[in-house]
Amino acid sequence: MNQYYSFDKGRRVWLPPTSYSFAYSDGEESENYLLSVLRAAKDVSTTSSEMLNAIRDWPSEYHLSPGRHNLLRPFKFKATDRILELGCGCGSITRYLGETGATVIAVEGSLRRAEIAAERCRDLPNVTVCCDNFADFRGAIKFDYVSLIGVLEYSPLFISGDDPIITSLMTARSHLKEDGALILAIENQLGLKYFNGCAEDHVGVPYFGISGLYGKGDPTTLGRHKLTEKLKEAGFPKVELFFPFPDYKLPGLILSEAALMDERLKVADLLIHNTGRDYLGTRHRAFSESSAWRVVAENNLTADLANSFLIFARQDQSARLPVDWLAKIYSRGRRNLCYQVDTTISPAENAELVVRKKKIYPDLVAGDQYFFHVVSDSVYLVGNLLVGKIHKAMAREADLDELASCFSPWLNFLLANVMRSDEGGSFLPSNFVDCIPGNLIEDSTGALHYFDAEWVNAKPIPLAWTIIRGVTYALIDCLENRAIKYLTLRQLIVLIAQRAGVCLVDADFEVAHELEERLISQCNVESSIKVEFSQLFDVGLFLTYRLANDIPELRRELEWSKAELVRIKGAFSWRITAPLRVIKNVGGKLVERFRDV
Repeated sequence: MNQYYSFDKGRRVWLPPTSYSFAYSDGEESENYLLSVLRAAKDVSTTSSEMLNAIRDWPSEYHLSPGRHNLLRPFKFKATDRILELGCGCGSITRYLGETGATVIAVEGSLRRAEIAAERCRDLPNVTVCCDNFADFRGAIKFDYVSLIGVLEYSPLFISGDDPIITSLMTARSHLKEDGALILAIENQLGLKYFNGCAEDHVGVPYFGISGLYGKGDPTTLGRHKLTEKLKEAGFPKVELFFPFPDYKLPGLILSEAALMDERLKVADLLIHNTGRDYLGTRHRAFSESSAWRVVAENNLTADLANSFLIFARQDQSARLPVDWLAKIYSRGRRNLCYQVDTTISPAENAELVVRKKKIYPDLVAGDQYFFHVVSDSVYLVGNLLVGKIHKAMAREADLDELASCFSPWLNFLLANVMRSDEGGSFLPSNFVDCIPGNLIEDSTGALHYFDAEWVNAKPIPLAWTIIRGVTYALIDCLENRAIKYLTLRQLIVLIAQRAGVCLVDADFEVAHELEERLISQCNVESSIKVEFSQLFDVGLFLTYRLANDIPELRRELEWSKAELVRIKGAFSWRITAPLRVIKNVGGKLVERFRDV
């Protein structure tokens, strides 16, 4: 640092002559918790299990999850690079950049957050943390990269002038080398998830951004066209866009601009399980995002309706990132980092697309494994993801027969691969753990192709488990279907299996729960997205459609539902009407039997 700043040894932070700290915060309790976790931790690196195990809520997930690093993982930074991070927050991205070996100067306006960032990077001598308003930061050198990640939208709060956003961009440009690049990540004001009822991230009000309700001094996001205009006005004529999903905060998918123009790539299929996450907990959804993305992609609007942008902007129009891929996919939610996978879809010389997989942390040891983890390269399969047809049927509120017909090609595919055991029972090959609708492509002839067989058991697996997990995970992110909403998940699975000639009994569900729990436990799946089968089988589907989006809220509703069932069954009226229900059930079964005949 230059002589303008002095070093606070206690905080490990460089300070300007006049003490400065603005009042942005995730809350005193959250930030005290983060600082205490970091001070107590022996390992504060990006692969630290201590960081993962300390995640307890959204603020701690945002600051401690290695999923944050996926945003920049596709881009290679060199030890010779000099990086200025403006608005480093609590140091999650700072830590990742520091581990590349690059020289990093991180500027944070909140003294408390700067102290947390410094603690996160305490063992990285190549990282310097400074507490200052980034508009006032005095750098002694020019940088190869300057980043504004989740920062530009807050410019109206902390920077004066007629156009704080332009001022911020020009400030960032002033610190860049002539051939340097600005790295910008920000929510899209017109992101599809905001049309679908997700709250605007900064003010917490649904439809606030897309209605243009921002006032002077409000955090402000922009759409693609307006943001690009601002960048060019600030002196960045070269703009390269990338699209992280579900957003830039914890991306599991990053698309390049080339991906949106390549007709071979089914962008909508990649988005099926990367739909918008609402971090503020609003629950109303007007439409099925997984279905809407197909229409959006067909009309070449994905770039305009992506939930977030990742941008590399330059003054030099001739410079370009060496990006040879269309899409990068990262496994999310696995706290056992040895199972984290980097999947790259890129063009091949023979006009095909290829899918290359590698472990993100190959040096980490898996330990005891009930299931073996296998990653391998393959050719990109052309066709449509089968689960997309299921999501569309659910969005159309299809009845049981129509919905079952969507599952039948998959069930027939499973049955064609069934092996009979000497002890009795139906089993599938040991690599069919992930043979679920989300991993099947239907080609133009209607034939199904199984891909991404990532998990392998030591021996053949029960057919029933694959059916139960396949139906369950196919319903994730679906909207409420009134035609079947009062069925339980168990009833729906049984009825769908029956139509393929498979009879499932309670013991099958017990085995499925046991095996699923073993897989979840081995991966150490984050609790925020973990699906506990045993809690879902016997409640109404209206409580289970959005399994992945709101697990804490779902659990509260499940507990309420269980309590209501206990209360109702304990009521006098329930007991005295028991004979009538027996008659009705017997009659219903007889009617069903005659109908089958």
